[in-house]
Amino acid sequence: SPWNFPLAITAGMTIAALVTGNAVVLKPAGNTSLIAQRFAELLLEAGVPTDAFALLPGSGSLLGAALVNSPLVDLICFTGSKEVGLGIVEQAARVQPRQKSIKRVIAELGGKNALIVDDDADLDEVVAAALYSAFGYAGQKCSACSRIIGVGAVYEPFLERFCSAAADLIVGAAEDPA
Repeated sequence: SPWNFPLAITAGMTIAALVTGNAVVLKPAGNTSLIAQRFAELLLEAGVPTDAFALLPGSGSLLGAALVNSPLVDLICFTGSKEVGLGIVEQAARVQPRQKSIKRVIAELGGKNALIVDDDADLDEVVAAALYSAFGYAGQKCSACSRIIGVGAVYEPFLERFCSAAADLIVGAAEDPA
């Protein structure tokens, strides 16, 4: 699970696997271990059996690699960088001694999320939402809008308003509150 959505993606991936009858080893991003620990406590308090769920915080390069290469792991869900995700896909494709199934990988590596603007859209709302989606968190989120498709007559007015609004954004160092 990634550093920038430490609970939502972690919970979604973990709970989806558990409710479909799978055991889960949760390996969170290194700097989100506390959030993952609290989430793990809530799962166990809710009655998830300890033999169906384990939290494994620590180094991604060490623990992540061990999990990917383990013959006991059948499915890997990963959200993060393209570089790490492609490494996981490559490693998981190698059959390990004692491996009994084909290892599967679900990798969300920051896709190209599109916003479709129809000609009956409220441009005030759409421009504000598109700016937030594309540039909120400095664009460092897997759900960031990276493409906008203007349909028909809305294309030119939307483009003009969006570019004007984007030009007003303040770009600078993260430490600067302005």
